[in-house]
Amino acid sequence: MRTHLRIVLPGGNGQVGNILARHFHAQGHDVVVLARRVTLAPWRVVNWDGATLGNWTSELENADVLINLAGRSVDCRYTPANRRAIKESRIQTTHLLGQAIGHSLHPPRLWMNASTATIYRHALDRPMD
Repeated sequence: MRTHLRIVLPGGNGQVGNILARHFHAQGHDVVVLARRVTLAPWRVVNWDGATLGNWTSELENADVLINLAGRSVDCRYTPANRRAIKESRIQTTHLLGQAIGHSLHPPRLWMNASTATIYRHALDRPMD
């Protein structure tokens, strides 16, 4: 017997989020993507800015799984400013979700954070930046 899950994906409109949303939706689960841009999708897409509490927080109530994918894209040059923005964007959204969960009467049963990464060859002869 398959269990029906309620899955919330903050930042789920990127590459990894679309793969997960498509997979979970095809399995019959209730998928909600929290995104800065509301787009047409087979699952629900709810607006959030990734910076402030708002109506989106109600989507966390009674969720089975929260998978945070939010953060600045890694598709950029890794300048000091971009590296800082990538890191801070992930910290900020994680902190925001923690605040929202703290206000939830029935918070998600499982909360995971995930992020994409760039892979460089192993090198001791020079920095891979």
